[in-house]
Amino acid sequence: MTDAKRQALLKAALDELRLTRDGFDTFGGHWKRAWPKLEQLYEDLEPNPLPMLGPVVRGGKSLLNVSLTHNTDGIAHYPAFDDGWVVGREVIAPEDLTVIAPYTSSNPGAAFYALGKSRLRYWFGHLTSSPRIGTRFARGNRIGVIAAQQTPHVHTGVNVELLWGDGQQLKYGRTGRGPDYTNGAPTIGVQLRQADL
Repeated sequence: MTDAKRQALLKAALDELRLTRDGFDTFGGHWKRAWPKLEQLYEDLEPNPLPMLGPVVRGGKSLLNVSLTHNTDGIAHYPAFDDGWVVGREVIAPEDLTVIAPYTSSNPGAAFYALGKSRLRYWFGHLTSSPRIGTRFARGNRIGVIAAQQTPHVHTGVNVELLWGDGQQLKYGRTGRGPDYTNGAPTIGVQLRQADL
């Protein structure tokens, strides 16, 4: 039996039991002790709508806990954040990724687009090189290295159009639409949860 079938069966049983719950609640006992356990089991079987996203640098925050701070110049619908801050620092895949077309540069450095297992798309910029189109990375694997630049960092743009529809994007900056390099937008995780994926 699948978890979805288990959850459906448990929900049907809970719905039936709710019809008599009021009377049993008055008396307490076994019913009162069993009910929270059944509810907990039901919630545990409910699928998690959020993808499992890790950081883009070792020791960094999960992308679910990151607030986007700025637009990706010249690339619509990829609001971004910067991380890493050290030339030569390893950049890692926040989830299982496949490198997709087209190749771009980030001036300074190389850049590339990737599609995540979650259907989020990414643009990683300011790296020493770009992997070939079609390259696959498992979550946590090295995807690049931060290039030399005035303020060393990896630029990570995140696109939700495959999940939310064309032209839709995550909020960034103080107002949700900027200004660039300001804080205040809800985290990626909060925004994905509110969208009820």
